[in-house]
Amino acid sequence: MKRLCVFAHWDRDNIIDDYVIYYLKALKEVCEHLIFVSDCDLGDDECKKLNSIADFIIAEKHGEYDFGSYKRGFLLAKEKELEFDELIFANDSCYGPFYPLKPIFDKMERKSCHFWGMTQNRYGITKFENKPNKPAVTPHVQSYFLVFKKCVFESPVFLNFINSIKSENEKDNIIIKYEVGLSQKLYKNKFKSAVYINKYKFIHNCMSEKWDKLITKDKFPFLKTTIIKNGFYFTGEVKGWEKLIQKNSDYPIELIKKHSQRVLDLYEDKYSKMNLYRKIRFHLLKHCPLEIRFCVIYIEKYLFLILNTFCFNKLKKF
Repeated sequence: MKRLCVFAHWDRDNIIDDYVIYYLKALKEVCEHLIFVSDCDLGDDECKKLNSIADFIIAEKHGEYDFGSYKRGFLLAKEKELEFDELIFANDSCYGPFYPLKPIFDKMERKSCHFWGMTQNRYGITKFENKPNKPAVTPHVQSYFLVFKKCVFESPVFLNFINSIKSENEKDNIIIKYEVGLSQKLYKNKFKSAVYINKYKFIHNCMSEKWDKLITKDKFPFLKTTIIKNGFYFTGEVKGWEKLIQKNSDYPIELIKKHSQRVLDLYEDKYSKMNLYRKIRFHLLKHCPLEIRFCVIYIEKYLFLILNTFCFNKLKKF
């Protein structure tokens, strides 16, 4: 089985972090070709880190986020006439893998599907004409790790989707058009999906809500970087992640510590002021239906937007 991986990268400091190199080396064990696409203007020294790892490197600012990188890598593969049977889209939003990827691919090869991913999100955002965007039941395979069989990536549906990717002014539009949109478009054209973790069917996003159980009980290979950076999600405070990973994997947690310490200063002031509130919110809402949690989050979103618009100077002093 020949596989091509298009890996999407972005870093605020224009570097390729060591945890990314570790991830790429693991991907090379299951891939014939690897194309690295960065939404950054990387220097020569950074690109040298990819020697013997990446077959091709694209390192230029394009402003189209991960899907813009996926587009560029896939079109380059077509231009170079690379031969492959499966296409992987992966990005740098995860630490890992904590477990080998080959057994996962072996398992998923036996599934009756046309494309698959590690996890599925039951909810997404839907756009209504002349109305605000709002959450809706729109199941989609999460885009941090996607695998497509040849019948998909050679189809006009997929090619049209790839060529439609462009810069978007709002993050909601990226979610609607690309992350949710890709799965929904493939479903409408009779392509079937599968996911590696399919046991948490009534949970909004198991990557954030069940991150610890995924690693310990399900032998799941990844942890989202935002879990460490933010410290709080629907799951409440992240505690003991170092011991949990060390106990269940040989993964060098120094890579996570090094990266998180470098980027945490971007989040530290913001989240240190919100930690108590988030903790209270978690305990109050953890048994509430997902719709209520979404409602609270959206009220927060627009409340903070209003406060930031009309009270920015006061909030800055606060």
